[in-house]
Amino acid sequence: MAVIREVRVKAPAKINLSIDVLGRRPDGYHQVAMVMQTIDLFDQVTVSPGGPDRPVVLCGGCPEALPDAANLVYKTAVLVREKAGLTTGVAINLEKRIPVAAGLAGGSSDAAATMKAMNQLFSLGWSPEKMAAFLARLGSDIPFLVWGGTALATGRGELIHRLPPAPEFWVVLIKPPFGVATPRVYQALGANPLPDPPPWPGEMTPETVPAGTFTAKVIAALRQGSYPALLTALGNDLEPVTLKWHPELTGLKQRLVNLGCDRALMAGSGPTLIGLVAAEDRARDIAAQMAAETGHLAYRVMVARSRINSAKGDAYGTAACSGEAGHSAPFTGYCIRKPAGSD
Repeated sequence: MAVIREVRVKAPAKINLSIDVLGRRPDGYHQVAMVMQTIDLFDQVTVSPGGPDRPVVLCGGCPEALPDAANLVYKTAVLVREKAGLTTGVAINLEKRIPVAAGLAGGSSDAAATMKAMNQLFSLGWSPEKMAAFLARLGSDIPFLVWGGTALATGRGELIHRLPPAPEFWVVLIKPPFGVATPRVYQALGANPLPDPPPWPGEMTPETVPAGTFTAKVIAALRQGSYPALLTALGNDLEPVTLKWHPELTGLKQRLVNLGCDRALMAGSGPTLIGLVAAEDRARDIAAQMAAETGHLAYRVMVARSRINSAKGDAYGTAACSGEAGHSAPFTGYCIRKPAGSD
């Protein structure tokens, strides 16, 4: 039987097609309704068995990465070893392409990829739901990234319901040379307290998202499969806060539209701006122009495509048996709550 000696997992970036902050809960968290979408801008996490002297060894990353004890990848590896009762060490190499502190969930995606990789490497047999439950302890948006694709996130962001996939589109991303702390953005938003119990029945579902919200409109557009309807529905409650702090981003957002993006908005809490475009060639032309205009300011401009599923086919192991050369082993795709009426 082949022994897997390392597992590599792609960790996709995430954008929000909608963010509605519905109020501040009695436990101090904010109740949200969001439609999340993965895109094909990736980090890569490589996990292999480590030596007995150090439980977790983390290499790679980027200069802005947090030290081990505060790093989500490191914390995930420690959590997996604890929950699985592993005695062997683990070595992790992180190749970063997603900007940090950008509103693109790069660190959260790296954490989800780390758990998926360790699950396969050590043959733990954990279900996606079990991994998501563990990861919710580390961050509200990490559970979504176990699956990726297009999904509704409710609660504080950790309750995930699968949605029909978004119509394919391209994204022009502009990351300024500074970051924004998401907790500060939520605090500055000043959301009103929610009543207890909240004004919706039980766990919010796609059917019970409050009418008139960005999220309800995006869900309706997804069910229609309509790119024009999706463009009209997009919205982000957190965007005004970050734009107020950094008014120069308002001009850049408008510039994306002037250059031909079908719609522009902020990714998550920002500060990254995203412009949606139907065609790849137009997206790349816009990105080239934006890079020429902002390069002297150290802005980073990227292009990515919307992505239907981030689980299937994104992890593969290198196996070794009797000294034979390694080969790639496919990773089994995951499932999540399906929309009503789907197969």
